[in-house]
Parts: sequence; structure tokens; C-alpha cells
Amino acid sequence: MAAVLAPMPIAAAQPVPLVEEDFTGASAIPEFIAVGTACLTGAPAAQPPAGSHPLTGCPADSVGPVPPTGGAPYGYLQLTSAGNDQAGAALYNEPIRADQGIDVTFEQWQYGGTTPPADGISFFLIDGSATLTAPGAFGGSLGYAQKLPDDLPSNPFQPGVNQGYVGVGLDVLGNFFGDWEQRGLGCAERSPAGTGFRNPAPGPNMVTVRGPGNGTQGYCFLTATATGLDTGGPWTSTLPGQLHGPTTTLPDDVTPEDAERLLTPSRRTVNVRITPAPDPVLTVTIDFNDGAGPQQVLTTPAPTPVPETYKFGFAASTGMYTDVHLVRNVVVRPVAELPALSLEKRLATGTTVPDPAPVGTVVRYEYVVTNTGNMDITGLTVTDDVVPMVACRQNTLAVGASIVCTGSHTITEEDAARGSVTNTAVARGTAESHAVESPEAQVTVRAGGGGGTLKLVKKVDASHPYRPGDRVTYRYLVRNDSSRTVTGLRIDDSHITGVTCRETTLAPGASTVCTGTYVVPAVPPGPAPKCRHRHHCHRAITNTARASAGGLTSAQARATIKVAVKPRHCHPGKGKSSGCAPAPA
Repeated sequence: MAAVLAPMPIAAAQPVPLVEEDFTGASAIPEFIAVGTACLTGAPAAQPPAGSHPLTGCPADSVGPVPPTGGAPYGYLQLTSAGNDQAGAALYNEPIRADQGIDVTFEQWQYGGTTPPADGISFFLIDGSATLTAPGAFGGSLGYAQKLPDDLPSNPFQPGVNQGYVGVGLDVLGNFFGDWEQRGLGCAERSPAGTGFRNPAPGPNMVTVRGPGNGTQGYCFLTATATGLDTGGPWTSTLPGQLHGPTTTLPDDVTPEDAERLLTPSRRTVNVRITPAPDPVLTVTIDFNDGAGPQQVLTTPAPTPVPETYKFGFAASTGMYTDVHLVRNVVVRPVAELPALSLEKRLATGTTVPDPAPVGTVVRYEYVVTNTGNMDITGLTVTDDVVPMVACRQNTLAVGASIVCTGSHTITEEDAARGSVTNTAVARGTAESHAVESPEAQVTVRAGGGGGTLKLVKKVDASHPYRPGDRVTYRYLVRNDSSRTVTGLRIDDSHITGVTCRETTLAPGASTVCTGTYVVPAVPPGPAPKCRHRHHCHRAITNTARASAGGLTSAQARATIKVAVKPRHCHPGKGKSSGCAPAPA
């Protein structure tokens, strides 16, 4: 049974966004890292540093009709300006499980460059174990694929993104379609356009998909939104609208708010959806801002094998021809509904429990419930097979959120008879039509004592002194004064091992006798001997014992014997009370 306090109902559960970033402010969520020319127009003007770094401001002298710097809350993620031979990328540097799929919606702007405009924006995924220190190559590689500039061996070969999985090119000029400049190097199947230079570019205004690659190998052509992919060309785009926007200029003194208004006609909204592994399907849908609404333009099997996790990013590039490339309003959701709960059970923070805990002890527990899935949880409860009521302050749990529920159990005679109490708890809830249950969580507390105890009397014949080598017999009288039967009776003595008992199981009120033998050592332990006169010195030996059984422990019992020792030197004093000690050796 579980109690829920102060219910807080929420809307029906659904897969919630993994990432939401509008890029309109002076900063972005810290999981985004930038490489190359990527920057934020909403931040104060800055020069992006080399290597990977948090997103910063854009250069004040950026080329072309770029939005003004310091433009928050009307900013953008600027991947490139209209300068030549640029490449920039922003990577969400946290892995996302491939078995839940990924659904990414974002707005993109390509406008205001040369004639013809170039090159394009790519949405890409890399292996979730990798990261970026640089974008892919500039020009027709769209910041995703590799490139040997102009196919000249004397030029440095530029690698693609690190451990790329798939790149979706929103290609205005069209060279992402072709394998010129060594794109697709090492691939068994090459682009329909081949590896030679083509002018004009072979795939203008197309969505082209390239597959896995690393360094200078791979990034193979997979498919494109074109007719005649199985012919030698020319290839005609099947897109129902233009990726490139009509904006050509912005006034020199344009305000950030006015820039947003003037750029509206060039906005395109893109959705890339990859269904869950192991057999994912990639679908691209675009709203061309022409009143027709979102239109699916491409669907194709995604590459295999699929990494366990992805990281996603956006890249763009320019070459001899240029454009301004902007991104805004990114929302990433999982495709699959994967609700999950985890549960940790523990003793309540700040409480202590005796070990073993006597009968009557109140043991307080805490239950930490976390929503580890991708759907909000409603109807949350926690049940415990020993605790009669677990109280939670709310019955809803958002994705990634945790709550601490509480409950208690009072140690019983039955717990003490077993010697411990182990209780098992489970958290349950609902995500839309899905019943969700956590793995079991357990806590064990040793139990014993209370409701009576064991009584121990220790006896020994102390009527005469013993000598070294004598065997001394001790008797231990044990009585079960508790209200339950105890088992496993044993005696723990400070000087004796191997104490045996007639009975090791005692019913309530029953008694037994245990015995142990002690051999007096040649040099008895204890303080210096006492002497009544020259020939009668002795040492006192005291040993202690406790009886225990079934979690009960007796009070300590003591017994003392005298051991006669021969003095080596003694100076008796007056009267019987005078003593002496052995002379020093």
C-alpha cells in the first residue's frame, strides 16, 4: 500500500524534448560546443577561438548581410558569414541513445551571398563516443565530409567530422552531391556524378545524404532528392521549394529586431527524423515558408551498423561562392516512447539504527525515485513488502526528475527471531498507456533484543588457589528470559575458546548449562602477585563472558580465580595485610 500526498496532475505523458535551444540569446546551453566559424549573433562581438569551445560572439567585421552582433534576444547561431572558404559547426556534445531514435526540428537561413549562392548547411550525427575539435571540410563538403581542395595533391587534405555517422546536406550549390575533391574516398559505390569536376555543380537545391566516415575515408554518397539517380545525369531536384532564401541585403544600421523581420522570408523549417536502431529509417521534411506547410522530401534507410549512441550537430560552409548560414529554434525529441523508473532504497538520512536493532526500534527509510526514461510519469506510487505505507509528496515525475518518498517499520519479535529484516520496494507509474515499474530495491537491517533477553550466570570453584598447568572448569548457566525461542546459542569468553552447551536452542523460559576449560599458564596474566607471607603469594585471574543467541545478547558475567605463584624475593610487612612482590630478575 502507498500513500500519495498533495497530488500534482499534469498533462498526458509523451516523449519530451531532449534538447531545446533557440539560439536567440547571448549564450547557449553549455552542452553545445563550437568549432570553426560557428558563433552567436546575440552575444557581444568576439573572435571565435581555435579548437572546440563554448559558443561565443561573432566577429564585428563578419562579411555579408549578417545579423548585428550583440543582438539578444533576436540572435542566431551563425555557422558562416558570407566570407570565402569557411566552415563552422556546433555540436551537442552529449550522447543520445540510438535505440530511442532522434527527431530534430530546426529553422535555417541561407541567403545574401554571391551569385551563384553557396554552399549549404548540413545536419549530421557522429558516434556518441566521439567529439569534435574541428568541422569537416569547407566548400562542397558542407562541414561534414572530407576534401582535397581542387583535387591538387599539393594542397592539404582536409578531413571530415570525427567518426561521422550520417550527414544530411541542405545543398544550395550542389557539390555535396558529387565526389569531386575526393569526397567519398574509399567508398565501394561512388556518387552518380562521379569523381570529376562539374560546372555547374551536379546537385543544386537538393537534400543529399552521405554516410559514415572518419578522417579522409568514407562519407559515401547514399541518396539525394533528385531524379535519374541511376543515370549519368543531369539530375533534377525533386524539392517542391527553394532552400535558398530571397534576402540579399540588410541595412548597415539595421537593429536586431528589424533584422529578424527582414530575414523572415528566407526562413525554412527542417525536420530530420531517424527511427530507433537497429534498422533506422531517415526521413527529411521541409516547410519552405511558402504556405504549403511541411512536406516530406526524402525517406531512406539509415546507414548500418548503427552506433549505440549519437551526438548531433549543424555545420555549414562556403568556398569560392558564399552565403550567410544561420540556425535557430532547435527542438530534439526521441522517436520511441521509452518510459523508465529507477529506485534507490536507503535508511533515512541523518538517522542511526542500533546493530542489531532491538524489538520496538522504529527504522525509517527513504525511497529515491528517478524518471530515467523519456516520458513524464503520472500515478507514481512506491510499495514495500514490509512497510505498510510509503508517502510521496507528489504523484508525477518529469523526465530526469527525482523525488524522495518515506516510510518506516518497527522491529518485531519475528524480525528478532530471524535475526534480520529485509524489505523489498518497487516504484510504479504510468506514461500514457504504458505501465512503468522500477527494478526492486532492498535494505537489510539486523534485528534482535527487546522483549526480554538472555540471563547468564558464570560459576567456577574459587575455594582454593590454582597452580600453573591446572585445568579450571567453568560452568555457564543460561536462561532465555525473552518471549521467543532463540537458536544458535554460543558463549564468548575473554580467556576460553570452545565453550560447549547442552542445548543451543532455548524456548522462552528454558535454561541450559555450558562448560569450558581453562588451563592455567606458566606465567599467569594479571597484576603483580600479592603475598600474605614469604611462602603464600598469588595472582588473580578474572575472565568475562557473554551469551548470545537469535539476536539476543546477555549482560557480561565475570568470574575470578587465584593462582599460587612462588615468590623470588619478598619483604613481608607487619600484619596479615602486608604484601610483597617478586624481586626483579
